Amino acid sequence: MKKMFLFLLSFWAFILMANNSVKAVDTGFQVSQLSFETKNQIFSEIDILVIKDEPAQKSIACFDVNANGVIAIGHHTLSNRKIICVYSNEGVFQYGYSFTDSGDFGIEWDEENLNIYFARSSLLVSVTPQGDVLDVLDVPYTRENNSYARRLLYSTKRIVGDTEYIIGNKFGWMNLFAVSQSQMIKKNSTSEIVLYDVGTNQLINMIGIIFVCCVFVCIFIIAVVKQYKLWMKTQEKRDRMTPTEK
Repeated sequence: MKKMFLFLLSFWAFILMANNSVKAVDTGFQVSQLSFETKNQIFSEIDILVIKDEPAQKSIACFDVNANGVIAIGHHTLSNRKIICVYSNEGVFQYGYSFTDSGDFGIEWDEENLNIYFARSSLLVSVTPQGDVLDVLDVPYTRENNSYARRLLYSTKRIVGDTEYIIGNKFGWMNLFAVSQSQMIKKNSTSEIVLYDVGTNQLINMIGIIFVCCVFVCIFIIAVVKQYKLWMKTQEKRDRMTPTEK
């Protein structure tokens, strides 16, 4: 019964994809089509779910802003479940997605739909606000695609009209230990507004990382000193030995 249900669910989802993919996905990547079987397998593996209530806010892994100022923010979690939260231009939560992936990912808007780029598998998945998958596309390895992927994964600024949306950290030298961003600022010629801020949590995490790094460094230094002392004792013992004992 369970297998039949999963089969019917997959069949329905890809009938929907086939109907909706008449409208080509608008993306900055150069993409190519995949076989129906491959799309079916990928669709079942990523398991995209819609989030209606805002989850606990996390550090920013990636983001994008569409022409209407709607903001999508991607987050990593401690598991393979990734999260994307969509906010209004005023920073009010609208909806979100969760999905399964073990690598980095980037996001880009296609009007009201969202394209999710999976860096490890070089795939692009187009999703509607309702969580329906419009298409799954291959992202070939090219110089242009690599350049655009870096923008989605690592760029800290988006410009919409005369407004800049900037993500970053404000922890001085401790930014060296940050692997994600804690704050988003909306900035134009007349104002600067903090739309999203998890700086306190980010700071606690970085202090934890710094502490662990210090512990490992101390252990390494102690181990090296012990080995050096042992080597020195061995050398002193050899120096005191007579030629016959050597």
